[in-house]
Amino acid sequence: MKIHLDLDCFFVSAHRIEDKTLLNRPVVVVKRNDREIFKNEKTRLFNLNEGAFTGDLIAGEEKYDKSYFLEKGKVRGIVVTASYEARELGIKTGTTLTEALRIYPKLTVLTPNYRLYHLLSYKLKLYLKKKIPLVEQYSIDEFFGDLEGWVDEGEVNGFIKNLKDEIWQKFNLPVSIGAAKSKWIAKLATSYAKPYGIKVVENIDEFIEDVPVGKFPGIGKRIEKRLKEKGILTLGDVKREKEYFYSWGKNGILLYNRVCGIDNEDVVEKSERKSIGISRRFDPVFERGEIVRRIGVLCRYLAFLVKKKKVNPTFYYLSIKYKHSKKSKAHITLNRIFDEFLLKEIMTLLFYKADVEEDYIISIGISVSKFKKVSNLFDLEKDKKMEKLNDAIYKLRSKYGLSTLVSASEII
Repeated sequence: MKIHLDLDCFFVSAHRIEDKTLLNRPVVVVKRNDREIFKNEKTRLFNLNEGAFTGDLIAGEEKYDKSYFLEKGKVRGIVVTASYEARELGIKTGTTLTEALRIYPKLTVLTPNYRLYHLLSYKLKLYLKKKIPLVEQYSIDEFFGDLEGWVDEGEVNGFIKNLKDEIWQKFNLPVSIGAAKSKWIAKLATSYAKPYGIKVVENIDEFIEDVPVGKFPGIGKRIEKRLKEKGILTLGDVKREKEYFYSWGKNGILLYNRVCGIDNEDVVEKSERKSIGISRRFDPVFERGEIVRRIGVLCRYLAFLVKKKKVNPTFYYLSIKYKHSKKSKAHITLNRIFDEFLLKEIMTLLFYKADVEEDYIISIGISVSKFKKVSNLFDLEKDKKMEKLNDAIYKLRSKYGLSTLVSASEII
């Protein structure tokens, strides 16, 4: 049997550990567009060497007064986590703060504390590894576990119930747990166990028969619409349309097998990282010079992460989101030894290539992948010199912070 654990409204639950007055009240954690990373003044940066799944860098003290949510007299912000009390009122992830306060003016609004979330997630992972021989961290608040050869199938229900209770007793964190022979059916089962419950699936065919297709992990809005147009409304319908899904090719076969619980995918404790990226959403900006400056800031952060992972990327990717819903992207493959200055040069060029709309920009994302130890022979000597310089910069930033050395192009 494989199990899936999902912490219930994790961010809110984390705050409740430190402040018991938040219990049994409508509470939301709200994030504003990221302003910290693009400030000209120094920003404290936390390097989580033993952090959780979702990253290594956290900017800012994360302690703000009410003005954090105000801009030119308007309330700004998006709900990233809502307590179940808030959800019962109709407030959920993605709700704007303005709408949330309209629904319930007495709502308790919190700003994120990512250091706390990462620390709790990391401690929980260490604890789970003592209880289960194989643990895979799927996200900051989700884990898979493999009980094969560890817990008899007839004892799984009691085991996960005790595990749920122990996590509450030790961490004061509510968790829901699903169990099945397939890891993705176990994840689906967890959604039926919430909040703070357990669900063991013994007969997969019976369990999935009437489940709406949109509830299955991996079926997003686009695929859901495509399936409904063909009359495939439930996972039971999916199971009866094998030929249709297999006609999609590799991705269709994978999805079909997961839905039917015949994927045989293992719980993987640690997989090799295939890409490293960073993206930020911000208030609309039209001035392209400012966008280029912000790309330079993102490159500084990304370069630090690449050096930390000790990899050499050869594939560079940049994406843009515009104010009026349009998107654009550009990429390039380059066999060079990685350095921050090369990264900034490439990403700037990719931006000018991708920027095809006369519109305000609200988000920039950059990433690197296809890690290899290679270099163009014509640039080898130059790249080796830059590599030494970047190693020295990395050491300084690791010791004194990422804002210790900033390129002139980042300063207005």
